[in-house]
Amino acid sequence: MSKKGKVAAVVGSSGLVGETLIKKLSPFYSKIYSFSRRDLVFKIKNVKNIIFDFDNVNKSSLFNGVDHLYITLGTTIKKAGSTKEFEKVDFHYCLNIAKHAFSSGIVKVSIVSSAGSNSKSKLLYPRTKGILEEELRKIKFECLAISKPGIILGKRKENRFGESIGKLIFRVIDPFLIGKFSIYKSIHAEIISSAMIYSLNSDKKGVLDLHYKELVEYSKKIDNL
Repeated sequence: MSKKGKVAAVVGSSGLVGETLIKKLSPFYSKIYSFSRRDLVFKIKNVKNIIFDFDNVNKSSLFNGVDHLYITLGTTIKKAGSTKEFEKVDFHYCLNIAKHAFSSGIVKVSIVSSAGSNSKSKLLYPRTKGILEEELRKIKFECLAISKPGIILGKRKENRFGESIGKLIFRVIDPFLIGKFSIYKSIHAEIISSAMIYSLNSDKKGVLDLHYKELVEYSKKIDNL
């Protein structure tokens, strides 16, 4: 494993996948920047947290010198408080960050979306994720890895009641999700973060759609980097 002087940035490092990702990135990069709205403390020597104004992304030059960007930013309608605020975080913030990253010279980006994302869906969550993916595909990144997990397993700092119920349900139905339905299987944040790292540090190019099968496959290859 060689750090090769590479620099990574993580946006959304206070969430389950983001926090897990931060812990896994250290062996692969000489520097890791965590961008967040509040101060976060990481007990990892090469990780630096930076308070970030998500409403004024284009005024920032903090992405200069960053090789790879990981976007794990996301919220829920309940936490956001309204449909408008949810879309602000899950669509506008993510897209603006990706565009600014590209203009700053970053050509490899990995982002967490969702299984079942669909720009034509009548449901807000999958529709928002689907529209975001369509817009991201228009940006000419050398590599754009889109992780599309189902229910994400792992211990969150915050308690999401609906998600907790979902995890219990999926423990029962996961074995029955086969074929085209396998993309909805629950999956651990550790697997997602490992797959994200592999996708940007391998020789993969173009747009990578990583559903359950690909996430598991990629996560197993991380030790080969």
